[in-house]
Amino acid sequence: MSKLHYSRERTAAVSRLERAGLDSNLAVAVIDELDHEESRFGTAEQVARIDVGLASLQDEVRQIEPRLSGRMDAQREELLGRMDDHRDQLLGRMDDHREELIGRMDVQFDALRRENRLLLLFFSTILGLLMALFRFGLF
Repeated sequence: MSKLHYSRERTAAVSRLERAGLDSNLAVAVIDELDHEESRFGTAEQVARIDVGLASLQDEVRQIEPRLSGRMDAQREELLGRMDDHRDQLLGRMDDHREELIGRMDVQFDALRRENRLLLLFFSTILGLLMALFRFGLF
């Protein structure tokens, strides 16, 4: 009888395979194959080599994680910097357009004021003439 027939060893083996990234159903299937000695892994030595390989792979992943994390942080900072630059450019363009529009509005308001002054002068002159005509009784 294989060592994996015992519930505790079986659970521990499944747990190791799951930690290595294997789906729980697939881990149970692998353990079943080992239990029935139908597996291509077959011997305890091969299973031990697989465990060592998995541990080595986990160590490599742990070593790579900080570098990847550092690269991701650098990429994020670069992206944020680019976004800040782009935002500053957009704000600068908006300020330029706003100044241009305010300048145009000032020109239009100045023209409107001149027209209003002319209209006021015209109507006050007409009103003065009408008052003079009424005063002298010509109307």
